[in-house]
Amino acid sequence: MTKVRFHLAKGPNYQRWQVREGDDVQYYDTEDVILELHGATLRNQRGTAERILAGSNKTVCAWVECEKCVVKPRGIHSVLDVEEFCHYNPRRRAHWFNTKNQNIDNNKYEYLATFGRLIIIPINTTKKS
Repeated sequence: MTKVRFHLAKGPNYQRWQVREGDDVQYYDTEDVILELHGATLRNQRGTAERILAGSNKTVCAWVECEKCVVKPRGIHSVLDVEEFCHYNPRRRAHWFNTKNQNIDNNKYEYLATFGRLIIIPINTTKKS
């Protein structure tokens, strides 16, 4: 299982996508690549997120868990049709939310993709039960 998250710790990988598969960790510049996340689930540690929402310091509490992550150069590959966006900011809400502000924690999708700093749900992507 692969875990993908937006890295916010200070240092050379600040604001890059972190892709972790077991002990292997890679970082990708958001402007250079698109990550295709197959068999993706939006994960969140709700208790930690609620503490951050109440004013505690930010710490890692959300990620996308996926069966497969494919890294593609952004100039060659693009995602054209967007159904909606997935958002996560525990300073605003203690859960993943979509463009309609609905809680989408633990939602499973056949396919998600990144574009810059965004996670998108492409049109015709099947939400899994």
